[in-house]
Amino acid sequence: MKIRSVTLFIASGETQGFRERITDLGSRLSLSIESMFLSESVWSTRAALPPVGKQESPMKRASQLLDLDIVNYVSIGQVEDTHPALEEVVEVAENGVFTSINLRSISNVNTVENVLRKTCEEDPFNGSRISVNVGENMVTPYFPSACNLHGEEGLAISLLYPSLLRNKLLSQFQDILAEVYASTERVGLKLSNSLGVNYHGIDVSLSPWMEESVAEIVEFASGFKMPLPGTFSTIREINSLIENAVKTSGVKATGYNEVMLPVAEDNILKERVAAGDVRLRDLVHLTLACVAGVDMVVLPDETPSSIIRGVFKDLFEINRLKGKPIGVRMLFAPVESGGTVKLKFFGQTPLIML
Repeated sequence: MKIRSVTLFIASGETQGFRERITDLGSRLSLSIESMFLSESVWSTRAALPPVGKQESPMKRASQLLDLDIVNYVSIGQVEDTHPALEEVVEVAENGVFTSINLRSISNVNTVENVLRKTCEEDPFNGSRISVNVGENMVTPYFPSACNLHGEEGLAISLLYPSLLRNKLLSQFQDILAEVYASTERVGLKLSNSLGVNYHGIDVSLSPWMEESVAEIVEFASGFKMPLPGTFSTIREINSLIENAVKTSGVKATGYNEVMLPVAEDNILKERVAAGDVRLRDLVHLTLACVAGVDMVVLPDETPSSIIRGVFKDLFEINRLKGKPIGVRMLFAPVESGGTVKLKFFGQTPLIML
């Protein structure tokens, strides 16, 4: 098990701007991680800012954060779909800074779609730095959706733990999860106390990274390849076990707290997409059971706008049914369906079929 991220939620003070606050808290966080002998356990440190104001320039905010290396990743926070300078987020992503767009109305889908397409024109990888949020906002350490919504400074933690559940029966999950969450909370509380900031909690979502595959866990538990019948109910059962483990461990959970299926980050899921077994429509449907059903999917440039609109219309309805926020990362590449595209450290990623 690794701590996938320790995310700092930054507020601009009376005497310090965002860059200075990140530098201050980030350097102290690094010292705390080292003093607690956590250097091998903490995979990344991140910093997220408050929402971008309507009269504020997204790129101007991002320009304060360029070449900032005290943390691994930084986000300018969330931008509304009606922001007059929304297209600036293209340049934000091109410069290596993260952000997310709050899609409040289906009538703004075309505008958001155009931003996503433009972001990928120079390099499809740039699209990984922008997520689209559907539904109510919440505090999560997961990028790109992380944003300081409380106004006060704090930290939250995300985890990487599929290896602990590999080849385990569902009946074994809850005890394993409860222990992982409890031990992580102890770390989070110590870190927040050492920095003098609020502890927002853990996003206990089960998320993958390449060989640490969530799809593998789902398939072992269901007994079938994704997305055959049994997949949906298995994901729902895992989510229920996650929820129960949070209750029994007594930890403070924040964010999504569900199974995540980002295609480019899961080797088994990549295989299923490459074979045409898992398609875009399957991931849309699975969003009813998991927060990130349509995440890190790569589509051909030629994909009609009507399809993109249809995806978001479905996600709006799923959000209403679930009552939980949904995060979407949709990338575009000049490759035909069935091909692959190299996404830097995500590696070769298959384009998904509709």
